[in-house]
Amino acid sequence: MKGKGDTKMKKAAMMITLAAMLVLSACGQGGNGGNAGSSAEGKEEAAKDVVTLKLYTNAKGEPGEPMMKVVEAFNAQSEKVKVEHVALVQNNDSREMLQKLDVLSATGEKVDVVLMNNEGYVLERAGNGMLYPLDEFYEAGQIDPEEEFYRNPVFDGKVYGAMTDASFWYVAINENHLAEANLQLPSFDWTWDDFRTYAKSLKESKDGRFGAYFHTFGEYANIIAYTDFQNPQLKEDGTLQFDDPSFEYWFNLRRGMEVEDQSVRPLADVLASKQHWATDFMNGTTSMMPIAMYSLDEAFLNEESYPRDFKITFAPLPRSSESVEPGLTSIGGSFLTIHKNSGHKAEAYEFIKFATMEGAALSGRIPGWKKADGQAVLAEMIGDKTDLVNLDALNATLFDKRVRTAGSSVISVPYQQQLKKVAESGVNLFLLDNKSFEEARQFMMNEGNKVIKDNS
Repeated sequence: MKGKGDTKMKKAAMMITLAAMLVLSACGQGGNGGNAGSSAEGKEEAAKDVVTLKLYTNAKGEPGEPMMKVVEAFNAQSEKVKVEHVALVQNNDSREMLQKLDVLSATGEKVDVVLMNNEGYVLERAGNGMLYPLDEFYEAGQIDPEEEFYRNPVFDGKVYGAMTDASFWYVAINENHLAEANLQLPSFDWTWDDFRTYAKSLKESKDGRFGAYFHTFGEYANIIAYTDFQNPQLKEDGTLQFDDPSFEYWFNLRRGMEVEDQSVRPLADVLASKQHWATDFMNGTTSMMPIAMYSLDEAFLNEESYPRDFKITFAPLPRSSESVEPGLTSIGGSFLTIHKNSGHKAEAYEFIKFATMEGAALSGRIPGWKKADGQAVLAEMIGDKTDLVNLDALNATLFDKRVRTAGSSVISVPYQQQLKKVAESGVNLFLLDNKSFEEARQFMMNEGNKVIKDNS
């Protein structure tokens, strides 16, 4: 019995020794290949440290697009934060993009940053809880957004978007038509009454030509509301703006130009044709058009899509009356926002700050950042295409020291776009159905109050 026990003990000792040798051998091999393993692990850890933000816009995400230029520059200089663009549409339709985004947001989809193409879109989604305010980041950086940006979308006392580009409104004019009608380029002193007179003279200078053009955009329901008021549909006490005398003046101006002067294409024809906003102006069948700065990218500098034999010059938006100081204009634009679902809000703000401040000029558009050199950006935008647009007139229109906006309203509601539609419907009723202004005004007041009540 004793011998058998000794044998078992010897076998056990051998097994222990062998196991120890295997362990030592494994450790030795780990030492030989350990650098590669550690290196791979280090790379994995480094990759884990990089935050990738999802950016949603209405663009395709192709190189050369304005926001993509900014994204590329940010990614090149940022080690720990990268931005990945997500394309929801391929037709640049901002409304369709936001409709799809609304659905994704409801499902809890990861969204970090969203580019929205107007202030109304921002306020709507701030109101429904989709967005995260920027105030804590501004405060931490000791930034006063009112000092930095032309416009700041404020809802319930908080700022929900940073302005990327400033889209100034102006009047684009066919320079050849101006000379043919023997008219001078309008100055900051002209009024909408003067605009009507100019349109009539431009029409009469050649058969088959319209003097001016108004598209179907909501701003054309009353441009004065966008220049003279802090909120185009609501007074500062929260009541509807539609009973302001400027609406009656504007509606009658539109009808007078259509019916009496016949200097503008009738709205019924515009709606029936379903044409692009630039068609009539770029083919030379109309002479003037109030429009925002996106017109430069979309049409005025696009000679391939719009070949023409005339130069475009520019004038400020007219004054609502001679009693109003010159220089009031409408400045719209796009805004970067932080989505409430983002798990990287601080990093999202890091990108937003770069995109709207130091990197804003890279987009090739006039920045919404007041401290940017707008004239330098404009010169870069125009480049060698000074035969297409009058750069001197454009600089004088945009950067005159008198240029200003009515400022931000204390009233901000999530149903601003709905009220804009009410105004559109009101002017349509007036021009298409030949209703009196009183009937159109009552319609707008009734429908507007329904919107307010439904959202209370």
